[in-house]
Parts: sequence; C-alpha cells; structure tokens
Amino acid sequence: LGIPRDLWVSIPGKGGGSYKDRINTVYVAGENAKYDGGGVGLLKDVLAADPFDIKIDKYVIIDLKGFESIIDDLGGIDVDVPDRVYDPYYSETELPGDYFPVDVEPGVQHMDGKHALAYARVRFSSDDLDRIQRQQRVIFAAIAKANSLNVLKNAPSLWSKYKDTVKTDVADYEIPKYAVLAADVKDNIHAVSLGPATAPYTTAGGAEVLVGNTEMIHQIVESVFTDKAADVAAQASATPEPVRIEVQNGTGTEGLANGIVRYIIGRGYPANDLNAANVFDGQSHSMSEIIDVTGKHRNNAYILADWLKIPTSNVRVATASERAAMGANPAEIVVVLGTDVNYAQLTTSPTTDTPGG
Repeated sequence: LGIPRDLWVSIPGKGGGSYKDRINTVYVAGENAKYDGGGVGLLKDVLAADPFDIKIDKYVIIDLKGFESIIDDLGGIDVDVPDRVYDPYYSETELPGDYFPVDVEPGVQHMDGKHALAYARVRFSSDDLDRIQRQQRVIFAAIAKANSLNVLKNAPSLWSKYKDTVKTDVADYEIPKYAVLAADVKDNIHAVSLGPATAPYTTAGGAEVLVGNTEMIHQIVESVFTDKAADVAAQASATPEPVRIEVQNGTGTEGLANGIVRYIIGRGYPANDLNAANVFDGQSHSMSEIIDVTGKHRNNAYILADWLKIPTSNVRVATASERAAMGANPAEIVVVLGTDVNYAQLTTSPTTDTPGG
C-alpha cells in the first residue's frame, strides 16, 4: 500500500495531544522525541488510527545502499517503464555538484542498483503519486528476478549478508519461515496507492500538502487487507448485467475513452448502455478507477476491472460528494481512465480498434 509522502496526518505527541504534519516527517519525529518505540512506534500509532486503521505486525527498513546492493547482486532487474522519466540534475545527497542526469525511455529497461534507485526516487517533472508507482514497479521487478533465480531457498545466507543494511523486528530464526511464505504468495501481491483518495491543499502556514478523503481511504484499505480474492474471481468470470456505464478520459490521450467503449462493446456489452466523456473534475489522473455510483453494482464493476486490467483494489463506491458533483448524470458505474491504462495490452479484445474518434 503506497502512501503519498505529503499526506497531511494527525500525529500523537509524546506527552499527549496531537499535531498535524506530513506523514514523511513521522519517523524522524518519533526518533527525535524518543517516542515509545522510536520512529517506528510513532508511525505504527499513526497508521493504527483513523482513517488508516492498519495494525503493523512486523516492519523492515532498508537503507539506500542496501537496496542498490541487492539489485546488483541479482544481476540487475528488468522494469517495464510506461513513460519517459527525465531529470538532468538528479542527486542522492542534494550536495552541491553531486548529481547525475537520469533519462529512462519507455519500454522494458534493464537497470543496475544505482539506476533502479534513481528511477524509483526521482521527483523532477512528476508528482508524488507517479513516484509511488515507479517505486512499486521496481519492487515487483526485484521480486520477479529473485523468484526467477530461486534465491529465496538461500534465505539464511542472504540474511547474514544483508542484515547490517536492514532494521527490523523480525528475529533471525524467523527468516526461513518468512522466505517460504514469500515464495508461496508471490502471485497474490498487489500494489495499491492511496493517491486517488487525496487532494492538494495549502495549509494556513503555506505548506503544499495532500489531504485524504476518509471514506475513500477506508474503502482502499479494506480492499487491500480483506480477503476477497475468491469472490472477485467468481464475479469477474460472470456475465455483466446491463447498467449505464460512463467511461471518462482522465489522460492526455485523445479518444482513449471512445476506444475503450468500443473495446467493451466488442466484449458483448450493449452499446446503448455505454457513454464516453472527459473526467468531471477536469484533472489528469495517473491511476484508473472504477466507481460504483450507487453501491449496487459491485459485480459489474469487478467484471469491468478484469476486462480492462484495472486492479480490483481500484474498484470503489462513490462518495456522497462525488454523487452530488455528478448531478443528473445517469451513469450507474463510472470508469475513470488514468495514464496507467494500456490499451495496446488488452490482448483479449475481440476488436482491433485503436484509440481515436
């Protein structure tokens, strides 16, 4: 679950009370204040409270050099890059003169540790949500490479090599157990971000932050930490009932919504129940979503998610404010297309249409 670093959260004080700040300040604040459990203890308490309600059982913190070493020892990783990433002055230390250009072209790119770290961290000309997605791509590429090399069978020796670069409350004797667990669940790991549940906000002190929509955060967290895999699989294999669907284009790709509408029609959905439009909030979206407007058509929403290769964790019910903003819109399901949607990869499409029109 990716949490934007600029998310404005309530942070408990050591002697009682609370204050507001970005979530990326929590760990250092806990260390400096000698909070019970230090930075990790304070972060656990923040995440255990509303709106997250997430209990952290174990933690692992890896330093940047350790991250580089792991990638290099794997022989590098192959990352599927959807869009060019360019920063002429990327720096790991932000010290004068300590920088190098980062220029990553779209496509599958082989990266060593240094360049994988730079790709994951660069912030120039992109927002925090894009950064979260890049970090998740790198993590999944590393998992894929580790599994392809079957390195987890040597977990005890790997742990001995890297333990000095890691801070964790996982005991040495538990490592083999977690290695076996990791190998078993590799196909059930999904990357999700709280990005869609946030909005820009300027504080009274002039800080540019993100504020979360509590209702939406609850839905996303529930979708991640509730075991719904069997229900989702059964729903995705069913035939959708005819309800009004609006496909909204939240990208800069002209005609994408029309192309997706044609794709859905090609899957057998009634054309009269589909409509293409631009996003009602007028903003560009990095992540696609499927919104059940009334909360009564979750089955159809999951089927659409399966067809469009949108994570089921991005299926949710509309908030009251969203329903009010939609006004007289007759749609019962709204598909918001983000820049993460890949029309060309919808290989099961019975049509050969391309976006346009």
